[in-house]
Amino acid sequence: MDNSFSHELKELVSQSREVAIDLGYDYISTIHFFIADCEMNRVNSIKKFGFKSEDEYIKFKKDYTLAKEDHLNFINDSLPLTKEAERTIRLSEVERILQKQKLVYPSHLFIAGLKNKESLLFECFKQDENALEKLVKYYTESGELDKSKMSDSEMSKQYYDREKKSKESSLYKFKRLFKSKK
Repeated sequence: MDNSFSHELKELVSQSREVAIDLGYDYISTIHFFIADCEMNRVNSIKKFGFKSEDEYIKFKKDYTLAKEDHLNFINDSLPLTKEAERTIRLSEVERILQKQKLVYPSHLFIAGLKNKESLLFECFKQDENALEKLVKYYTESGELDKSKMSDSEMSKQYYDREKKSKESSLYKFKRLFKSKK
């Protein structure tokens, strides 16, 4: 898993696997990240943002539980991520950079999930046009977006390193393509 992931995010992704299995799924989606965070009851859990009561949460979770006959036998320990979950994880890195933080936290994942219109998490909150702004406010007020801030010089170096990698990758692909045409 990516070195820029915080301990909290690594734990959340790991727990989402358990949630998916418990609910009868053979894959992990953003809904499983969401439910895992709610189950973990972290201090800045999205559960406090997403639900007015425990009963409301229980009803939501029940709606995502497959019938017993739909349970699958899991042959190995890994479950694939859905494309929307993969994309949301990649976008969480962008959120980390936008927030000028050194590590990717669950807050970045959930903000990215609400920005990703393909995500199942977005589907859960789409009836509220201001859900994204409310979530950012929730995380700002809780101090979640103030954790491990980067200095401007660290931001510049990271941007430079990312650009350099991108250019090297593009140059490598170009050279490989050029050689194959000879």
